[in-house]
Amino acid sequence: MTMIRAFILGTISLAATACQTYVGSSAASYAPVPRQASYRCGDGVDLMIRRDGSAITVTDSRGIAASVPASPPGQSTRFAEGIYALILEGRNATWFVSGQTPVECRR
Repeated sequence: MTMIRAFILGTISLAATACQTYVGSSAASYAPVPRQASYRCGDGVDLMIRRDGSAITVTDSRGIAASVPASPPGQSTRFAEGIYALILEGRNATWFVSGQTPVECRR
């Protein structure tokens, strides 16, 4: 009888857990870029990102500054032009500069 009761309680707990919304859901991953945000990256690099309409301006602590449009147009998480690219995923960002190692960043 105790095994049946434990099985029923376990099943109910599992079903209730399946109905919860998780913080790491994909909806949070596609939030729009804030007006301005600072990111701390690996290799001692810091990024400052400022939204300018459909483009962003990225300045990093290595002295690089670039205005990068959404790519493709209308995109809110991927920006690229020429030798620069930025991918945003929730609070994370990956900053690419041609000829340099990409850096992983966190807001």
